[in-house]
Amino acid sequence: MIPSRPPQGKRLLRNRARIWVLAAGAALIPPLATADDVPGTADLLGVYIKALDANPQYQAAVAGFRATAEVKPQALAKLLPQLGAGTDFGEIEQAVAGQFFKNILDSGTGAGIPVNHREQFYSAGYQVELQQVLFNWSLFKGYDKSDLQVGQAGVKVYEALDGLRLQTAQDYFDVLAAQDGVRFAEAEKQAIGELLQQTQNKLSSGLVTDVEVKQVQTDFDLADAALIDARNSLEVSLTQLQLLTGGQSYSRLKPLTVAYQPAQPDPNRMDVWVERATTQNLVLQDKHYGTEIARKQIEVQKAQRLPTLDASAKRTYAYTSGGIANGIAVGSSHGLDEGVFLDLKVPIYTGGAIDSGIRAAEADYDRAQQEETAARNDARHNAQVAFLNVTSGLNHIGALNQAIQSAIAAEQATRVGYGLGTKTYPDVLLAVRNRYRAERDYAQARYAYVVNFIKLKQATGALTHADLMTVNRWLQ
Repeated sequence: MIPSRPPQGKRLLRNRARIWVLAAGAALIPPLATADDVPGTADLLGVYIKALDANPQYQAAVAGFRATAEVKPQALAKLLPQLGAGTDFGEIEQAVAGQFFKNILDSGTGAGIPVNHREQFYSAGYQVELQQVLFNWSLFKGYDKSDLQVGQAGVKVYEALDGLRLQTAQDYFDVLAAQDGVRFAEAEKQAIGELLQQTQNKLSSGLVTDVEVKQVQTDFDLADAALIDARNSLEVSLTQLQLLTGGQSYSRLKPLTVAYQPAQPDPNRMDVWVERATTQNLVLQDKHYGTEIARKQIEVQKAQRLPTLDASAKRTYAYTSGGIANGIAVGSSHGLDEGVFLDLKVPIYTGGAIDSGIRAAEADYDRAQQEETAARNDARHNAQVAFLNVTSGLNHIGALNQAIQSAIAAEQATRVGYGLGTKTYPDVLLAVRNRYRAERDYAQARYAYVVNFIKLKQATGALTHADLMTVNRWLQ
């Protein structure tokens, strides 16, 4: 079972009692198409939906919520009437021997009445008891604490869910970057191979030396080694994605569309995003719950000093089919006890246990406050960094796009000059590598923008399934 989206800002604690269980497991996410048009090919949503079922951290958080949700009814149960019943049945063998009623009933000798009697009989009975807490401030505060614990468990589910969304996007675009790495390495190897062929032709014409041909051959071999490394990086990235999705294999992921144009964050103001992070960040909400739980625990411990008052009613019935009392066979008998009681307990001295518990709770409250402060600082910092990365990433993408155009033009001019003999091989090689480095950096900058966009939403507690759908529409 998973909780509803946690409330935000100052409404967080006021609405904690409204956290409800909505559905089971991954039912939070609607069953959308995964765009698996080709076997082994998927888009971001397809990978994410697979990861929902396979990710152990998210599933553990959901199970943790289900377990913690039982804390509240357990705390309430201690305040409700407690009714218990029991019964017993037994076979009894009884033997009596001796002088009874000595100096009271005798034959004139004062020795009493001699008895030597053995009897076997049965007994049966039942007990019914009703108990009700009238005043126990510790239990009342414990019930308030359970409400907070359920709220915190709900927030942890969404922490895990947001973490899974970010991890899915990160792993997805890592694979795309690795695929691009293979593509660019293949293109660079092919380009150097063409230069090698051209240089070998020049050697046969006496235009270049054997040393220059060997240099080109060396660069071609190095390009081949770089291609091997790129393919290995791709396999590593695919393995990570496979692990995330529980063993699902992918041969191709849908890349970003060529026409995709990143935009400025809305609103394009850092202070707005930072303010959202300091009130809505999920890690911060989790820590805030932890602070409130620790504060409530102090009240629970202090309540141990107060008296407690319980009410109870009890009925006990017993029947025996025989028996011996004072040496006399009594035959069958019935016994019935009924009573209503008030039980008042006043703690006077507990060996210092209560004071020790209060000191421990106060120390834990201090710890929780410090962790909340650290989480608030982290949320503010993460929002600032993500916002700066998004905004600067836009300028970086624009500059790299222009660099690609310049690099392509420079490569073409250098190739022409090499054919005419005005440019050397090192000039051409540098131009080729500059071009592919610009294209590689441009692709990676676009992927980094998308990941930073998701990080910005996560930092402000606003990352949703709809954001992944938005990113998914940027794929082709």
